[in-house]
Amino acid sequence: MLLRFRWILVPVLAVAAVAADTDQNPPDWIAPAIPLDQSLPSWIHISGQYRSRVERFGNISFKPVADHHDLSELRVRLTIQPTDWLRLVGETQDARVFLNEHIANVPPYQDTFDIRQAYVQFNDPGESLFDIVVGRQNLALGEERLVGPSDWLNQGRTFDLVRLDLHHARFGLSLFASSVVVARDGVIDHHLEGNNLHGAYGSLKFTSLTIEPYVLWRVAPGNVKLSENAGRGALNEVTVGARIVGKVRSLLEYDVEMDKQTGSLGPDSISSWAGHWNVAKPFDVRLQPRPFVEANYASGTHDPSSRTWSTFDQIYPSSHDKLGFADQVGWKNIEQVRTGVAESPGHRWKFTETYESFWLASARDALYTGSGAPVVQSLSGTAGKHVGQELDAWAEWDWRKIIDIGFGYARFFTGEFLNRVTPGKDYNYPFFYLTYHFTREETK
Repeated sequence: MLLRFRWILVPVLAVAAVAADTDQNPPDWIAPAIPLDQSLPSWIHISGQYRSRVERFGNISFKPVADHHDLSELRVRLTIQPTDWLRLVGETQDARVFLNEHIANVPPYQDTFDIRQAYVQFNDPGESLFDIVVGRQNLALGEERLVGPSDWLNQGRTFDLVRLDLHHARFGLSLFASSVVVARDGVIDHHLEGNNLHGAYGSLKFTSLTIEPYVLWRVAPGNVKLSENAGRGALNEVTVGARIVGKVRSLLEYDVEMDKQTGSLGPDSISSWAGHWNVAKPFDVRLQPRPFVEANYASGTHDPSSRTWSTFDQIYPSSHDKLGFADQVGWKNIEQVRTGVAESPGHRWKFTETYESFWLASARDALYTGSGAPVVQSLSGTAGKHVGQELDAWAEWDWRKIIDIGFGYARFFTGEFLNRVTPGKDYNYPFFYLTYHFTREETK
């Protein structure tokens, strides 16, 4: 019954949004939660969203296996703010997968009714110089290349944490101690004791330049096999990095992020690094084109028998579209060049087209997915380094922050390495999604 209702609701909302596109405000029958929210006391705010995404995984793991499915995600959020200095937030989530044949009914595709966020926030009652958060919350740092909620996944990611944020017009600093919530379907999710991420993330703002230095300390127990420790023992890892974002007058925009990792993984020492470099040129013409060129690198382990672990740890990123829209490559043991262009032919439409090519940083280390899991490996290093190429094209449309629609296609063409260690089938990924927001944040 739920599946039939969703398939009726999604096209109806899309058609209704287009039909009402000339209205200054969404009619009540499209967003009935808005007048309901506005009728509540000013210190209570309800919000939430429903997303349905139909997608196809063509040639999973580069094998002749495909899966068509529909992902459903429902979030309902309640915010209570009785005073300027106190805020309480609770959010539930129900994530499900339908019509699947080859992917399992488990996270990240399915995590039925659960507590997504539940935290208390204490604000500076005076000049808002700081706030303190305690509880379960999203954690997003910078461009989310290392730490983010990963919302493209059907279930997303949250942390149990304590966080202190310091605010100033040109300076910001976030200090936190956290543990990632481990998703399990059928139970209320919880974090794993001893699997922790601590950090300090700063921000220095200048006229046309922002510098974001940070330090992240990650530990994981050795008695449990996790993606965090790669099953090699206890993890004790420090990441020191910085992100620099700015403009060269009105000519170029750039974004650079570099990281160095040290520490220990079981009996081995850690020595790895990664970098991201992006340059873009916006044009003030009709379609507002913004072509860009970027490169990404993450070190790999050149000798699997070495006592030095050199595979870069991408930690907990929002990895979608960081290294291709198909999400077949993670920021580990990889070299990538990427170019593309984004267009905005109006205030509601956005189009993006990209091309990228990938190589292994180390021929003897594995290829890793966007989730950080190893896919295939040539221990001898004789399978070559070229992983493949990818073409992506997608469109996004937003209607008054109530309805978002997106659709596109990504195709990954296998290269020498994948053709030798897998059946070498090109991966393809068509998708369509609609997100319906119950309210808009600016309603209160």
